[in-house]
Amino acid sequence: MAWQRLGAVVPKELAGARAQAHWAAQAISAAGETFVAHAEDTSHTAMQWDAAQGALVGALLPGPERLRVALRPSDLALLLVDASESALASQPLAGRTLAEAYAWVSGAVRDATRGRVDHALVHPGYELPPHAIARGGRFELDAPRLAELARWYADADAELRALAARTPGAGPVLCWPHHFDLATLVAVESGPDGAATKTIGVGLAPGDDLVAEPYWYVNHGPEAEGLALPPLAAGEWWTDGWTGAILRGEALVAAGGAAAQQALLRTYLASALDASRRLLDATSSPSP
Repeated sequence: MAWQRLGAVVPKELAGARAQAHWAAQAISAAGETFVAHAEDTSHTAMQWDAAQGALVGALLPGPERLRVALRPSDLALLLVDASESALASQPLAGRTLAEAYAWVSGAVRDATRGRVDHALVHPGYELPPHAIARGGRFELDAPRLAELARWYADADAELRALAARTPGAGPVLCWPHHFDLATLVAVESGPDGAATKTIGVGLAPGDDLVAEPYWYVNHGPEAEGLALPPLAAGEWWTDGWTGAILRGEALVAAGGAAAQQALLRTYLASALDASRRLLDATSSPSP
């Protein structure tokens, strides 16, 4: 998929739309928690970006119908899709509450399975940043900002899938409902039991309490301690609470057109991955 130019909305002005979409996506997370067999890494609550739908799509629900719950951020609409990626039902969330979103998902799944699956949604229980929606507030549609947020996810998904395809040890590209980041985890080194002992995480965060705009990150584990951080060809080192290389949204947008933005991101990723590998090489693996 071709890179979509970013910057129609200033990155720091996306916080409100990001919060709306993040809370809406909890309906997908809750569907995974309620209907899907639980995975130790909680990936049953995670999502993937579906370029054809322009949507975040949840885990496959059990049953012959092969259903998935999805969220189209651009117009803040919940979807129930089948194996052909056709939307069997949809529900715009503007003006509705989170409780109504949960009820719609439960009802749509019940109807699509002819009553075979009929459960109220249960959220996994992790905490999210405070928001009026958590207290019964209603979703609001800010179409220009939500459409821009969707472009960030679409571009990130295409780049991350390409990176994962060419990087040994890279896992699936998933959007995690707690932090709402889209990422892949690269196993750099593994122990005798096959479990990763050194990893690099690469992803897009849509913004958070620390960085109030979308930003790319490359972090490593175990984190290097007492080592000089290598210079980066683009981006900067973040050391407040965690150590990793980040590329702020404003820097990516400032690169110019679509090709220039994509080129800057790739320069950043190559440099940050190389730096992270060098730091891991100098770090001892955790004891078994």
